[in-house]
Amino acid sequence: MKKQRWLIILLVSLAGFAIIYWFWPHGEKLPVLDKVEAFQLDDVHGQGYELSTEKIKLVSFFYTNCPDICPLTMADFKVLQDQLKSQGLFGKKVDLVAITIDPEHDTSQIIKDYADSFGADTTGWKWLRGSPEKTKEIAANLQMQYQKLEGDFFAHSTTMFLIDKQNQIRALYDMANQNKPIEKERIIKDIQLLTK
Repeated sequence: MKKQRWLIILLVSLAGFAIIYWFWPHGEKLPVLDKVEAFQLDDVHGQGYELSTEKIKLVSFFYTNCPDICPLTMADFKVLQDQLKSQGLFGKKVDLVAITIDPEHDTSQIIKDYADSFGADTTGWKWLRGSPEKTKEIAANLQMQYQKLEGDFFAHSTTMFLIDKQNQIRALYDMANQNKPIEKERIIKDIQLLTK
């Protein structure tokens, strides 16, 4: 009889701790790293795009002549696109945003063809292009560095930015390379955290 009472007390205590843990406010897992000034760029698929949309945005810079990092990253964006679609977030609560750093070469048509090659669904994967000056201004705002080299190539930072509905940077990620894809699981987890 005493054993049963102790077992009941133990189970009630454990249940109580579990409930307290579940509902107790945990520390913020994605701190605010910086605030981004709202901007507007041309969406090559037909309309302007404003960063001030009430959506979470994963922003990456690219250029279509990039031989490795950009196409590998965009291939991983396709996987993210499919995962976000399966969760009902893509285009509704979350946009994937790709901004060219080479608007002089990357015409709207070139970018459209590039987007098609990755199976991009443009309802939630935005392909943006602006003037060279505007692109530099936006990149500087995000502390993203790039420089044109000889030929058609650029040296550029490989940081991607998770931006919340208030245009605050909440996380930074590395773009893909030949040895390592982007951290898709971590990105999805962080996006889920911001959509709650």
